[in-house]
Amino acid sequence: MKIIRYKLVAALLFSVCFNSIAQSDDQLIIDTVNDYLEGGTNGEVERFKGAFLPDAIQKSIGKSGVTGMTVDALASKIKPGQKMERTTKIVSWSYAGTAATAVTETEYPTSKIVDLLNLLKVGGEWKIASRVFSRIEKEENITSSSPAPTVATKTTAKGGKTPPPPSAAKPKKPATDDGW
Repeated sequence: MKIIRYKLVAALLFSVCFNSIAQSDDQLIIDTVNDYLEGGTNGEVERFKGAFLPDAIQKSIGKSGVTGMTVDALASKIKPGQKMERTTKIVSWSYAGTAATAVTETEYPTSKIVDLLNLLKVGGEWKIASRVFSRIEKEENITSSSPAPTVATKTTAKGGKTPPPPSAAKPKKPATDDGW
């Protein structure tokens, strides 16, 4: 009986240690997207920039057609230490292997910006590889093929909440990259 008890205690300790060390991909993606959102909202330039790959691209449609800017150019618009008057939320995210996508919404007093973010898992960290965004009317909503958003969490200039991962599934090791 003592042997079974010791084995159960050992298994429980191993499980607790393993789960506390390894964060799920869900949480790592949320953390990266929150670094982008909260870093910008709170004037934390390095946190904001750290969410991106160094050569990440950003594109949108402007008055003269497709426009783009570097992460450094966008970060230069952030006033260090100054909080912006806006609220943000992660609308949804999904991933497979080492690729992920996330949709965010940033609401300003008169309009909203919707970001479609593509992320890659590099060296165990999720980073934003590209951002496509659109400024929309404040009353306009995101159209999606999903019946309901996976998660909606608001963050404000005063700080915010991180949503719980949608499932407690164990992270899966991605297949070897075949170069495709």
